[in-house]
Amino acid sequence: MEKLDWPSMAEEISITEEDYATLLFREVQQFRQPWIWIVLTGTSLTALWAAVSPFFFDSDWQNHWVLHIILILFGLIFGIGLPWVFYVTKLITEIRSDGLVISFYPLLFSQIKIPFKNIQSCEPIQYKPLREYGGWGVRLGAKGTAYNVSGDRGVQIELINGSKILIGSGNSESLSSAINLIIGKKSNG
Repeated sequence: MEKLDWPSMAEEISITEEDYATLLFREVQQFRQPWIWIVLTGTSLTALWAAVSPFFFDSDWQNHWVLHIILILFGLIFGIGLPWVFYVTKLITEIRSDGLVISFYPLLFSQIKIPFKNIQSCEPIQYKPLREYGGWGVRLGAKGTAYNVSGDRGVQIELINGSKILIGSGNSESLSSAINLIIGKKSNG
């Protein structure tokens, strides 16, 4: 496997790569907050209405066909595409016998694998997603890189090179305990 510069101390692995490591912990999170779906529904309906309304209210729509094509594309992208992306996006965090693996489908095209030997420390934290990282998703902030989809709890990981990674988690205590258990074993063994 080839080493990546970003995130430091991580290895890129293909989604289709055979991996015979033992799975010890797995958490799958999705964008399912009601407020997101209310905003997306409003945006989606508005975009779809903008795409089809000229056909009902513009008697001279044949002369404005370029505008209508643009509106139809706008409707497809924001009315169907954007909600679909939010629906299928998954943050998958796995602790395997050979390292911590983060997958953010379809936003990241490959998984990020952090070998346990590269983890200095880890602790469960409560954070402010908007203030500290600018929201949810894959975010770069002053405090490092964040991978999160909801909530304000996660696990802050510090790598041996000093860089930090935040992984949002609904089970931050369990995730942190599992990582600390393994890195404790690795350092003692």
